[in-house]
Amino acid sequence: MVAAAPRYDSRIVDAVRRLDTREEALAEVCRRIGEAAWELELTRPSYVHLRRLLLEKRRREDAARERRRALLKLASDIERDLRRGRVVNAYEVAERVAEVREKWPV
Repeated sequence: MVAAAPRYDSRIVDAVRRLDTREEALAEVCRRIGEAAWELELTRPSYVHLRRLLLEKRRREDAARERRRALLKLASDIERDLRRGRVVNAYEVAERVAEVREKWPV
């Protein structure tokens, strides 16, 4: 979550996680979150704040997906090398893992 964002009730943050789908426009997701807040008798969050939360959530999901992909590729490379009888240098593996973590922080 963005450090400067207002602190919303945890039920609003949960609604952001639960109701966000990439198939719908951000405005529609914000409307649905606003309706959920209204039903919970909470103040309806502003579009600007919800948009920020949604974009950050999606950025984290994208980073996690790319990180997972890169780590799976690394594991596949290691497995291929081991099957071919090559020696796998643990220090090189640790360095590549660190590069992946740096490139796609979660």
